[in-house]
Amino acid sequence: MKASVCICTYNGASRVGLVIEALLAQTEPFDHWEVLVIDNASTDGTAGQASRWFQEKLNGRGRLVREDRPGLSFARARAAREAIGQIIVFLDDDNVPAPNFVANVIQAFAEFPRAGVIGGKVLPCWEVKPTALAEAVAPFALAICDLGNSPQNIDVSRGAGIVGAGLCVRRNLLREVFSSPVLAATVTDRLGSNLTSGGDLAISVVAGQKGWECWYVPNLEIKHILPAARMEKEYLLRLYAGIGSGQAATRKLFDWKARSPLAWLIGCKDYGRWLLGRWCGPSDALLREHTALAEEMHELHQRMTLGRAIQALTWPR
Repeated sequence: MKASVCICTYNGASRVGLVIEALLAQTEPFDHWEVLVIDNASTDGTAGQASRWFQEKLNGRGRLVREDRPGLSFARARAAREAIGQIIVFLDDDNVPAPNFVANVIQAFAEFPRAGVIGGKVLPCWEVKPTALAEAVAPFALAICDLGNSPQNIDVSRGAGIVGAGLCVRRNLLREVFSSPVLAATVTDRLGSNLTSGGDLAISVVAGQKGWECWYVPNLEIKHILPAARMEKEYLLRLYAGIGSGQAATRKLFDWKARSPLAWLIGCKDYGRWLLGRWCGPSDALLREHTALAEEMHELHQRMTLGRAIQALTWPR
């Protein structure tokens, strides 16, 4: 079984080389896998930088594919069409895989034959000392994932899924996923500086609906590089708004009410929650012991709730 490691990147000229360098250290023989860089409408010379790495370090064995439609979902769909391997491994341009990552991916799909989607352990690599707020939100909002040291079959029936960093999918399944009319009509995912999310969750949910399992396998380890900019309050506010919007969009995949005019009622309910939050402030008793953090967390959750409400209230799009 062969794998295609796909680095989807937007304006990643300064970062993509670090990921390619980590791939050079993989223990799996290179004839069992390939490297693709999906340049998603970059304007900063990403293509040239990736090409130089391919020529100087991979002896021309990597492939560069340009996807002019901006948006992570479009980049992933392009990868599904271009990949040669039966397994597609998605890495962001700030993901550094462990040396045995590719070998363990291939082994995991052999070990779990009903697995359509597999993800692993994503550990933070902070470029500067993280703030208390950044550490608090990392497992939820910054794609950090550590579910322990035992494999787990993830129940996707109620909207759980595999994180996007290191997301591994069977190629034919991924092609089916992107043919889903509901997904195409509702899930946009990240688009340049727009931080709407939900594409990785959508892949897991649709895979489950098609009868495949989604597994967390801890020996698939990645370090996620988190720069200081990811800790800034304004960035996190935009991120939480995008998460909320993505939650409302992906809900349409597994809840018929969210695909009907009842979505207005769902949006009104979230809008009511947002109004109540403005009046009442933080409600978590544990966070009240740390007032500053409580207020910041409350502000983020407010922005997420409002993002959900706005997305639901714009039905039909």
